[in-house]
Amino acid sequence: MLESTGMIVLVFLMRVMDVSMGTVRNIVAIQGRSVLASVIGFFEVLVFLFAIGQVLSKVSDNPSLAVAYAGGFAAGTWLGIKIEERIALGLRLVRVITVKPNDKLVKALRENNFGVTVLDGEGLSGPVYVLFSIVERRQLKRFRKLVEDLAPRAFFTEEDTRFATGTFKGRLGK
Repeated sequence: MLESTGMIVLVFLMRVMDVSMGTVRNIVAIQGRSVLASVIGFFEVLVFLFAIGQVLSKVSDNPSLAVAYAGGFAAGTWLGIKIEERIALGLRLVRVITVKPNDKLVKALRENNFGVTVLDGEGLSGPVYVLFSIVERRQLKRFRKLVEDLAPRAFFTEEDTRFATGTFKGRLGK
């Protein structure tokens, strides 16, 4: 029984590991990080092969292995997303739209080393002030906090950015 319980836990943990690696691999592949995605994929498949081998060879004697395998898949998906959020690789294009010029916000963003491009625009109700910035994902919380503090009614959007070139104080496009 102990051997059976240990095998169930092992299959669950191996599946959590390989699926979380697969989730991170997919995200970094979409970002164009092919070498990192390939390295992660190599280890992902190794762990997967060990897990599936255990399940296929023993599932008829212990159907709980199938449940552990499926549970590990679900938990691994969740964990992979949390890992990727934590390491926060990549860039985001951020747009901030205000109904009036907000030089205080622009100045604060620039003082905090965020490059900002400012344009005049036309919205549904008239003139708007549009700010564009490319922000490293790990810096988004700081960026959002400045916007919330200095322009609490601003319209704010973010988009994944796969590639950016050029520099702002040497921070991007090195």
